[in-house]
Amino acid sequence: MTGGRDSGGDLPAGESVPPAPVEASGPEGTPGAELRSVAAGGATLWLTQAPGFSLWRGEVAAPDRLRIEGRDGYLHELRLEPVGDLRLGRVERVGDERNELVYPDVASRLAASLRHDGVRWWLRRRDECSVPVQVGARHLARGEESPLVHGTFVCVGGMRATFFDRRYAALSVPAGAVDPATGLLARAGLEQECASLLARKGQGALVLLRPIEAGAPSRAAAALVAVHRLWPDRPVGDADGTAVVLVRGGAAEAAAAARQALEAAEAAGLGAFACGYFTVAGEADVAGREVELGLHAIASLAAERERGASPVAERERGAAGVDGASTPVVELRDGAASARFAAPFEVIEASRSGRRATVLFGIEEQSALGGVGPHVIGALAQELAAVVATHAGAGALIAPLAPGVVAACVPRKADPAVMASAVQCDWHGRPPILDGRVEHARTLSWELLHDADAGARAAEISRECGDPHGVLSALSGGLPYPIAGRVRAAIGASSAIERVKMLFDVLEGTWRFIATVLVSAFFSGGSAPPTSARSGAASGPGASGAGAGGAPPGWGALLDFHGRTRTRDGLALGAWRELARTAARAFGDRDDPIGSMAREVLDVKLSHNQTFETLSNLMQAERNQFAHGHYTEARAAADLPDFEQMTRALLRAQRPLCAWTLVTVEKTEPDLYGDLQTVEFIDHTGPYASGTRRRIGLNSPVRLSNVVYLARFREGLMLPLEPMVRRLAPDDRFDLYWMDHLPRPGTCHMSAVVAGRAVKAPCDPRRTPPLLRAMLDAAGG
Repeated sequence: MTGGRDSGGDLPAGESVPPAPVEASGPEGTPGAELRSVAAGGATLWLTQAPGFSLWRGEVAAPDRLRIEGRDGYLHELRLEPVGDLRLGRVERVGDERNELVYPDVASRLAASLRHDGVRWWLRRRDECSVPVQVGARHLARGEESPLVHGTFVCVGGMRATFFDRRYAALSVPAGAVDPATGLLARAGLEQECASLLARKGQGALVLLRPIEAGAPSRAAAALVAVHRLWPDRPVGDADGTAVVLVRGGAAEAAAAARQALEAAEAAGLGAFACGYFTVAGEADVAGREVELGLHAIASLAAERERGASPVAERERGAAGVDGASTPVVELRDGAASARFAAPFEVIEASRSGRRATVLFGIEEQSALGGVGPHVIGALAQELAAVVATHAGAGALIAPLAPGVVAACVPRKADPAVMASAVQCDWHGRPPILDGRVEHARTLSWELLHDADAGARAAEISRECGDPHGVLSALSGGLPYPIAGRVRAAIGASSAIERVKMLFDVLEGTWRFIATVLVSAFFSGGSAPPTSARSGAASGPGASGAGAGGAPPGWGALLDFHGRTRTRDGLALGAWRELARTAARAFGDRDDPIGSMAREVLDVKLSHNQTFETLSNLMQAERNQFAHGHYTEARAAADLPDFEQMTRALLRAQRPLCAWTLVTVEKTEPDLYGDLQTVEFIDHTGPYASGTRRRIGLNSPVRLSNVVYLARFREGLMLPLEPMVRRLAPDDRFDLYWMDHLPRPGTCHMSAVVAGRAVKAPCDPRRTPPLLRAMLDAAGG
């Protein structure tokens, strides 16, 4: 089939076509080549698209569809027409009620209903439905509904389908390409459209609308919908709470379009907006940089307007041709960043000044990214330079000094460590790079330059980040603080003995973090507690399936472990490893995000004859010998290269963790537009205890508590780590603390995840998940 590129040649409802083999080869235009080209295009990010490829095609005379993977190996389609209210079931009629959408594998006569609210489709599980219903990663209860956006997976009984929005040209799109709140483009999709425009050497600009008052993502979404109704065919999307539309033409056309977009938002009664246009320029590889600079410029303008004064707006009022307007449209390109992009020799010269501090940023995993495409590292460096410029502040000089390495010279009055940590967290939170097979999380290393030549050190960092074996500093950038902080402590050790000790602390911290995550996932997984907590214990430690009394898989083993260790104030490394393996076995082969991540980490094969487990056994034996034997400085210096190599292998095995973010939620603000909410949190990525404060719009019906989570915001996956991990301030200084044992009623012993400072904190069983309460009751707590 043509995969959605056609606008009028749709199949009649109920018809199906045999799928072309994906591995088939053939000339351009054959079914095999078309299916393969569409799949390849939809599975990669803008960095690897063919020149001129566009995800967006706008409104066309075709219905939205549910594309079903049939058990017969064929593709079937259910066309969602007419737009309005539709019912889905396995038969056409049930009494006096008629199902407009019929598919036998639904397995329920009254399964679900679909409605269109004028912006997107919603799927609701009916109260009469007797089969499971899933939308994306979300399982629906009876009477619950969830929005459908392009590429969303839908499962109703035995029907497995993908929602296909007529406005997109590909069957699937990259992560972060579609805005879940509106179904229009998101940031990655806007980058793709900019790259497509630049690849065709066309003129264009980004028109940006941002609400002036803070904390209003719903207003940006509503403005986006208003702009889309104004121009149904133009690429429109939401990026970081800003409504963006890509228009063709020069500055005059962009200014006129910006005024029309602002008038459409004002006519909808959406309040005050900052509005401007940003002309895009350069090759296709700089699309990410252009979008980043435009978003930073409009965010700065909105902040100025919120403070009540905008000299930039007054200066540009006449340039946009809107004299006398209450809200002027601003040309944003000139004020896109307060920092200055300089030539490399300028940055090297400025780095020798005692009045400036120099920070070097290195893009990690360059060996893998280079395999995605020869231009990927250069394009990412351009985007990284723009990110650094938005955080570096006034007076900073920014330039790439080596492949994948960007330098920033900032005035010493600013704290360069705070700035660098913010850049690292911002970079880590962006959509991954996809090569059609593997998801490469964005990881970043950085360091302050001390009495070294900036150009020479940048070249060294580039070699380190491009080395497939890596170095310690180039393998911990995207890892959570409990691991990355220990790596930084090891790098900064003053002696060989201290460095060896800290390398072993990296091993212990890794296993403690894995065990903490898996145990928290087990108790938060929604499994019902056994009908008799004591009966779960009777199933014995070897129970892996459901035990007596309805105990969940792994219940007996965890209950046995808790019974053996509940009186201890701290667990040894061997106990943490046992706990991690026990909790991992409880997930089995389930298609669970945490279980999948655990299998990727624990089952990885690091070399021809070495697994993660065998490497840990070797390092633990060396650790025990180090702890109990007489270890001299000379011996430590001789053993250090081997221990560093082991630690490098250990860190490489942790790369799946880079796809997750360790956060402490501080505040959530729900609004009235769908399930959208504003989340303010602290990002604990990287080596610094303070973390970085960030803010996002999260499209999820789940209201978050002010606790520590392990999150994948893009998929709406949030794993609470309470009570195992908490952010505390026992000495008027906040830090992350984790429990030194499994939870128990009363006082629990906790320690800082890196520094090891010990505190005591209460644990109230009434505020813990039901399964954890059942374990405490079963153990006599």
